[in-house]
Amino acid sequence: MRIKNFPSRMMDTNCYVISSGKDAIVIDPGEKEPKLLDYITEEDLTVEAIILTHGHYDHIAGVEWLKENTHAPVICGKDEVKVLSSPTYNLSPLFGGGELTLVPDRTLEDNEEVTFGELKFKTIFTPGHTEGGICLYFENEMVLVSGDTLFAMSIGRTDFPGGSYRDIVDSLKNRLMPLPDDTIVLPGHGPKTTIATEKRLNPYMRG
Repeated sequence: MRIKNFPSRMMDTNCYVISSGKDAIVIDPGEKEPKLLDYITEEDLTVEAIILTHGHYDHIAGVEWLKENTHAPVICGKDEVKVLSSPTYNLSPLFGGGELTLVPDRTLEDNEEVTFGELKFKTIFTPGHTEGGICLYFENEMVLVSGDTLFAMSIGRTDFPGGSYRDIVDSLKNRLMPLPDDTIVLPGHGPKTTIATEKRLNPYMRG
């Protein structure tokens, strides 16, 4: 499995292209990034899906553009549809993006196992940063894409509409802490980390 990161210029949001063979998924395209399309073309990849960990503007601003260029379906957790469809919840006016609304082509259930060609992951519902945020867990490779639920020694904000501090702490302790210590964490912002590191150093992941 190959992982390529294209951080956005707007909010340094991590957009990941994860591929195996010629099959690829793009996670959280936060802007129109020509280098991303160049990479897909150069590597001769087929984008099987555009997957959103959550619906905030800095993670979805490039979705329509990328879908037009790849014809890939847009997928999110089933409880995040309201965020995508509401400018109030997806924060597009706050970021100067007008009133952006998106309708996903498919939604995912909690603990759903998803396969695209040689790529396989499980959906982990982690509400708190938003009501329907998800993480993607690639069990065979021990890789977790954590969106804005878990950062290196921090967590996502909970003061936006639909956020809940209680829920995000519950998500961290009951959904992410049980993962193997060696799991590599790819967050929505900032550098990668591991579950073991966060258990040791992140105050929100202790106990």
